[in-house]
Amino acid sequence: MFMRTALETTSTLHRRLRPPRQVRSRESQERVLNAFAAMLAEEPFEKITMADLARRARVAVTSIYARFEDKRALVLALHERHFEETLRNMDTLLDPDRWEGADLETVVRAVVTSIVRRLLPRAHLLRAALLVNDRDVETRVAELMRHGSEGLAALLRPRLRHLQPRDRDRAVDFASRAVLAVVQQRLLFPTAEPGRYRLSDSELTRRLGALFLAILRNP
Repeated sequence: MFMRTALETTSTLHRRLRPPRQVRSRESQERVLNAFAAMLAEEPFEKITMADLARRARVAVTSIYARFEDKRALVLALHERHFEETLRNMDTLLDPDRWEGADLETVVRAVVTSIVRRLLPRAHLLRAALLVNDRDVETRVAELMRHGSEGLAALLRPRLRHLQPRDRDRAVDFASRAVLAVVQQRLLFPTAEPGRYRLSDSELTRRLGALFLAILRNP
């Protein structure tokens, strides 16, 4: 069974997030993060002010600054919550026991569908995370991508016997990066299609599955 290794929180990350210890403080922080997530879905990151966030979350501005040094830290905290949820879902999805007897195409299309369905509804958060240009956020994104690539490679290796052993993990890694790059385009350009044709979510998912399979079959 594929299980994730612990991904440690760096001292810098821990200091910036300042996790609360008391139940009341944790509840207050969750209200702030939930309010911030709702506001990100309604307006651009740069237009959100701490004063507006405090009113939305029904807390004092000073209580927000007691936990978060700035809006970047709020994005980081939201992304960290997304990071942990995604890791748990990823490990469940990539458990080899779940796919016993399934062929390559079945597994790949299911994984790609899961990626699209999980990321697109969180476009507002992930767009902010991509745009804040924060090193801690970048580190977490890179960790998540590497972890997913390793887990998916372990799952697909027995189904890639047409490739040389040394090429299997590299093919999975490149296919994963290609799919995520296209999804990131959708996150960054939610209303203005960067290509010539607008793709529905279902067509995007189908074509990304085909792209992933094409890379694995002809690396």
